[in-house]
Amino acid sequence: MAKRHRIRAGDWESIVGRLQELVLANSGEDEFQEIFKILVAKLYAEKFVSRGARFGVRESAAATANLVHDLLAKATAQWPGIVDGDPRSRLADDHLAVCVQAIAGHSICDTNFEVLDGFFEYLVSRVAKGAKGQYFTPRQVVECCVRVVDPLPDETVLDPACGSGGFLVHVANHNAARLTTSTPRYCASKLWGCDFDKRAVQVAKALMLVAGNDNANIHQLNSLALANASDLVDIAANGAPRLTIEDLMRSKTRRFRGFDVILTNPPFAGEIRETALLEGYDVARRNRRMERDVLFLERCVRLLRPGGRLGIVLPHNKFGGGSWAYLREWLVRQIRVVAVLGLDRSAFLPHTHQKASVLFGMKRDKPVRRPMREPVLFVLSEASGKDSAGKVRERPGALPDHPAWERADHDFESVVDRIAEFARTHNVAWSA
Repeated sequence: MAKRHRIRAGDWESIVGRLQELVLANSGEDEFQEIFKILVAKLYAEKFVSRGARFGVRESAAATANLVHDLLAKATAQWPGIVDGDPRSRLADDHLAVCVQAIAGHSICDTNFEVLDGFFEYLVSRVAKGAKGQYFTPRQVVECCVRVVDPLPDETVLDPACGSGGFLVHVANHNAARLTTSTPRYCASKLWGCDFDKRAVQVAKALMLVAGNDNANIHQLNSLALANASDLVDIAANGAPRLTIEDLMRSKTRRFRGFDVILTNPPFAGEIRETALLEGYDVARRNRRMERDVLFLERCVRLLRPGGRLGIVLPHNKFGGGSWAYLREWLVRQIRVVAVLGLDRSAFLPHTHQKASVLFGMKRDKPVRRPMREPVLFVLSEASGKDSAGKVRERPGALPDHPAWERADHDFESVVDRIAEFARTHNVAWSA
C-alpha cells in the first residue's frame, strides 16, 4: 500500500503531495489544473482579502466551493492568464472542501519562494519535462548567473525559455533592495519571460506574483518563431498565439531595440525540422540535425541590443565538440565572450547526467568578419551543491527554509568573484 503523505507545516512538497492524493482519490480531473486553481485562490485571498473573508472551510461544502469560485473569478480578473480556461474548480463541492481544509492553515506568501518554486516544479511532472530536454535549473546556478551578469533596475531582462520563471524571480530579488519609489512596477515593466509550455507559464506567473507583488510579462509563445516565418510554424495547434517576441515587444513598447540582458537555460533535447523556421537562422545547416539549443543561442544573440549581456546554459558539446566549431566561430563574431563556466555532472541530477556549461558574453556593436584575439576566462565549478544522487548537499548549520545559495554546499561565490576580477583585469565593461 502506498504511503500516505503527512502534511508538515511549511513543507509545501508534503502539502502538495497530500493535495495530489486527495484530487486523485475522488476525481478524474486534471490534477495539475485543479490543485493549481486551489493554490491561486489561496494566493489571491492572502494578498487581497480581509481577515474576515479569508481562505478556509465554511459552514457547508457548497459555501466553501462558492468562496473558492469567487476568489478564482477575482484572481483571473486581477491576473489574466494565470488560470487556463474555466476558472471554476471542476471538483465536487465535498471534494473541494476537503482540499481547502488541507491547506487553509498554511501561508503561501510567508513561505520562501524557492520552497514554492520546488513544489510547483514537482507539480508540473518532471518526467514530461525531462522528455523535452527541459531540466529544472538548480537555484544556486541561477543565482550565480544573475550575480555574474548583475542586471540593474533600469535594464530590461528576458528569459525566452523561462519555464517556472526561476531566472526572473532571482532577478527580481537581486534588485529588490535597489528599487525606489521612482521605479514604478518593476516586474511589469522590466522583466519578460516566454515559454511554449502552458503550465510552465502559469507557474511562472504565480511565482512572480509571490516574489515581486507584481504581474511580470510572462507569455506563452514559441520563442524560436521569427517574423518572416511565424505564419508558417504551427503554434496555434498547441494553444499559443502566433506571435514572435518582436511582435510582443512592439505591442508593448514604442521603441524596441533589443533587451539589455538575457538569462536562460533553453531546452537541450529536440530537433527542429520545419524548413520555414530553419531558413531564418544563420546557424542552421542542411543535411544535419538542428538541435533546439543551437537555435536558441542565435535567437538570444539577435534579441540583445548592442552591448547587451548574455548568460546561457548549454550542453558541453557546444563548447568543445568538433562538429560545432562553425557555431563557435559564428558566435565569437557576434559577441565578446567573457567567460565560460563548466558545471559538474551532478548539477542537473537527478534528471540527467548531461554535462553543461554557462556562456557569459556581450553583444558586439557590429559583427566582426574574423574572430578576434580576446582573452576568455574558463572556470570550472567542482561543487554544484548536489550529491551523486541529485540531492542537495547542505552546508553545516543550514536550515530547510534558507535560500539554495545559502543552504547548498557549492563553490559559486568564488566563481562570481573570479569572473568579476577577470573583467576588471582585462578592462571588460561587463557591468552596465
